[in-house]
Amino acid sequence: MTKANRIIAFLSLFAAGACAAQEPATAAKIAAIFANADSGDAPGYAVAVALDGKVVFEKTYGLASVEYGAPFTPSTPFNTASLSKQFAGLAVSILVQQGKVGLDDDIRKYLPELPQYAEGKVTVRQLLHHTSGIRDCYAVLVAAGWRWDDAFTADDCMRTAIAQKGLAFAPGTRYAYSNTEYRLLQAIVAAAGGQPFPQWTKENIFRPIGMDSTYFVDDYSKIVRNAAMPYSRGGGVFRRDLQQDSGVYMLSTLRDLTRWAIHFDRRLAAKDPVYLRMTEPGALADGGKVPYGFGLMLDKDRGLDIVFHTGAWGGYRANIRLYPARHLSVVALNNAGDNDMNPKKVPQVAALFLGEGAGPPGKAASLRDVPTVKPAPALLRGYAGLYRWKDDAIVISVEGDRLMSQYLGEEKVPAEAKSDTEFWVPAYRAPIYFSKKNGAPVLVFRSGEGEQVEPFVPGALEAYAGTYYNDDLAAQYRVEAKDGKLSMRHFRRGDAVLTPHPAYSDRFTGDMGTVQFVEDGGEVVGFDFVGENLGRLRFAKKR
Repeated sequence: MTKANRIIAFLSLFAAGACAAQEPATAAKIAAIFANADSGDAPGYAVAVALDGKVVFEKTYGLASVEYGAPFTPSTPFNTASLSKQFAGLAVSILVQQGKVGLDDDIRKYLPELPQYAEGKVTVRQLLHHTSGIRDCYAVLVAAGWRWDDAFTADDCMRTAIAQKGLAFAPGTRYAYSNTEYRLLQAIVAAAGGQPFPQWTKENIFRPIGMDSTYFVDDYSKIVRNAAMPYSRGGGVFRRDLQQDSGVYMLSTLRDLTRWAIHFDRRLAAKDPVYLRMTEPGALADGGKVPYGFGLMLDKDRGLDIVFHTGAWGGYRANIRLYPARHLSVVALNNAGDNDMNPKKVPQVAALFLGEGAGPPGKAASLRDVPTVKPAPALLRGYAGLYRWKDDAIVISVEGDRLMSQYLGEEKVPAEAKSDTEFWVPAYRAPIYFSKKNGAPVLVFRSGEGEQVEPFVPGALEAYAGTYYNDDLAAQYRVEAKDGKLSMRHFRRGDAVLTPHPAYSDRFTGDMGTVQFVEDGGEVVGFDFVGENLGRLRFAKKR
């Protein structure tokens, strides 16, 4: 089929589908979901819905460029950020089908410049499922002293992978989302496919599917005509936000992404092994399942399996959400940093098209709908305290007859009692459960268990003072104790006050991250930057 015929065929889907199916009632409900986006002078959204292979809704709201008053259109080029990971996953799956890549191959077979890690061999499969232990390049570069407004290139990301002689954890033992892994997969596709990644994907994915306005960009300074600009809101006004993604990023349009969603749904229905492979969950060494496929997140909504991925960089937000059993897809883009779009608004749009056959949004939402109860005040007071949870902390308190929950450093929010041990937190859209272990309260929240601990009170702050250095990153920090406060300094990032982390001894938090000081024989010998996709990145104290 020629390019012209592909365009005519696809536009006919919009003409026959979108116009016929955009019933006024449904369109009005979707417009209400994006109520604040069509003011005419603000950033906006682009939204499409495909059902049974046809586009049944398409609408854009607001501006792609506030400076020039350019409206968002279905053909506006958009930085999709991490949504693009599914195309790296598809590229690997194609090469696996062709026998050019082995999922259990050592990644050094394709990238021999990478170090041999003491923790063990890293495989292609582990990169795909985020179980390799390779640290996230953004987190590493920021720890090295880079600022978020610096230009991160693909080469910068590769250098962090080469420089790291160790891993955040042993391969296959944990799941931790890391952008470095998918940059390495891009490099593996280039090595095994014999072409630069942008060219390979253009010739082997985008052109055959008919995504003629989609391509990977490997030069962050490239000028793209009519592209959506990113914004953030502060002080009641919109400001320009970070524009370019790190390394090799993907530009696409609402129309192209909708075409992709329809194509992907059809290939799944046809039992194409290349696409089915992408939706298989990962596995840990202990047999545990990882809800992440080949650049795709795997979950359930209203009792239905969903396959999706989001993207977020600066003010860009992107989402493709597919319900394979219903052949329903929702595509949404936003250029104003709307953090509610992916977890809240996109599922609300999908719910309008799922009909009566779908169940409620799952166990958590069914708990939400359970009538509230009033546990005894003494019972609530017994839950109050500080809980160490997922390398962080949650504070539970009681105000009047209500239980309150608080992430460390954030505002308190109320929890609705559904039984003596089950609580629904509307602000989190998630439940909290309580139980007992060895007679002490235990909190369970979002698959993580938290034990109650006594708050950490630091001793003499002078013991932490000194200069700390990481050889691999050639990075240095100065920690100072003055006037009863601890601070750290980097010559590019400036100064940041370090606040004691109440749930962990010798741990402090600040604008530069979370640091865990390390002692040996009662003497501070270094600190680790701590994070889920960073592990523990050691900075040694200079003698």
